[in-house]
Amino acid sequence: MNKLLIAVMMMAGLTACSQEAKQETQETAQAVASEVKTEAASAADATASAAQEAADKVEAAASKAEEAAKPEEKAEAPAAEAKPAESAKVDGKAVFEANCKACHGGLIPGAPAVGKKEDWAPRIKQGKDTLHKHALEGFNSMPAKGGNSSLSDDEVKAAVDYMANESGAKF
Repeated sequence: MNKLLIAVMMMAGLTACSQEAKQETQETAQAVASEVKTEAASAADATASAAQEAADKVEAAASKAEEAAKPEEKAEAPAAEAKPAESAKVDGKAVFEANCKACHGGLIPGAPAVGKKEDWAPRIKQGKDTLHKHALEGFNSMPAKGGNSSLSDDEVKAAVDYMANESGAKF
């Protein structure tokens, strides 16, 4: 029964996982469900019947999750192809608010605060490409991509452009 509970919990978490994790979780859930089915088949009591039914439900849920994942795969493929055109649509302000504001909001010494032209002027003088490079690769105490490696290069660049423009640049 513990295995069944684990399988059910994995299926519940399946909807919140990434596509790759969904596939792995779905495969694991199906394997556990199959194992529970096998154990249920060998036992002939009422508990085994309940386990058999539950295993069938878990397997059905796994199949539904697999079907639900298929449209996402189709939706993701064109998005990957359209990524270069999408880069112009990245909202630098949103990326800043979610990822950069903690340090560039004016509370961290040494990090140029957005809106403070005196903090940004020497950096802006170095040019857009240098600012992008420092943000992407890291510079002094700032880690690469501000410590969030899940950000795309375009998101980082958009956030840098937003911060610099709010501080006197014309990028």
